[in-house]
Amino acid sequence: MARLVECARSLPLSYQLEHMLACSRCGYRFSGGAKRCVVCGNKTIPAVAIDGTGQGALTVSLVPDTLDLPAVLPVDAEDRVVRPSLAVLFRIAIGPAADYYTPRFLQYERVGHGAPGWHWPAFLLQCVWAFYRKLWLPGIFYALLPVAGALTFLSIAPDIDDWSLPWWLCAILCVWLGPGIIAALLSTPLLYGRIRRAVSRAERTTADPAQAASMLSTHRATSLRGAVLLGGTTIALAFAPIASTVRSAYEEHAVREQIAESLSALSPLQREVEEHWSYFASMPLPLGDAAWVVRRWTKFLDDVSISPVNGRLRVALGPTVPELVGKTILLAPATDWLQRIHWTCIPVDIPTRYLPKECRAAATPSK
Repeated sequence: MARLVECARSLPLSYQLEHMLACSRCGYRFSGGAKRCVVCGNKTIPAVAIDGTGQGALTVSLVPDTLDLPAVLPVDAEDRVVRPSLAVLFRIAIGPAADYYTPRFLQYERVGHGAPGWHWPAFLLQCVWAFYRKLWLPGIFYALLPVAGALTFLSIAPDIDDWSLPWWLCAILCVWLGPGIIAALLSTPLLYGRIRRAVSRAERTTADPAQAASMLSTHRATSLRGAVLLGGTTIALAFAPIASTVRSAYEEHAVREQIAESLSALSPLQREVEEHWSYFASMPLPLGDAAWVVRRWTKFLDDVSISPVNGRLRVALGPTVPELVGKTILLAPATDWLQRIHWTCIPVDIPTRYLPKECRAAATPSK
């Protein structure tokens, strides 16, 4: 093939004009010096010459508008020939952004099937974009994906909510990023399937490509009303059953975060107990400024006291959270064989859903 191209390029201009080449895919005529077809983008240099009369080994059939390739051409069996009129019908059926979709759909047509590919509008808008493109069932599916992600997040949230940033990152990943990635990968082949069915239906019900194009032009390719109304309604209906659960999960996370912050504010008092034990092998006397030390770090606590007998820190929760007013958390020290102190969180009559991770092991199961 390369030697044939070199020979064609060395011929005089008059001979090249008389003996032009025709694309093996779409039939477009061009000179022998071309490296690719300017119509369909075929990079394989054809070996079919067209003489001065315009007749050659390549014959074009107008009905049913296909290209009949001679048997001597080395055509890849997996690369299907695409009818030139199909590009026009695709553009009419696609509507907005036809310049973006048509080349991709023609490539799908050549290989015989669609393929996953990244699609930014579907990633950002998901079901709204699907309804805009009249993909009704995929739109419902995209609307249910964030719900499934929210339920998945609720099942793992208590194990990661001791840190605010990972909690929010996991929520964004499950509710938005994960469903968006799925929608971005599936949307282009799904839209290709809808457009291909519309074009096939128009061709079956009409006599020629011109009538098929006229029929496709009478139907709107997109639906802005469907995107706004159906998109918003579907999202609202999908999240309605779990809205209260999601709100409660967020409120409980906020309480757990406040309790964890309050317990971390007790670390100066814990260090004082540990130092007193390491130097004197006894617990310190009650500290009068314990409550002041804690309030310097947080307003969530009402009172803090230290037992001189066993060194326990007794924490009384304040009115910040009405459900926990007057509740108590004990931080109990215990020594190991090296006489090092380890602290255990012991909640007193506090529902488990409000407790941070370090306090759940010693809690009595409650709602």
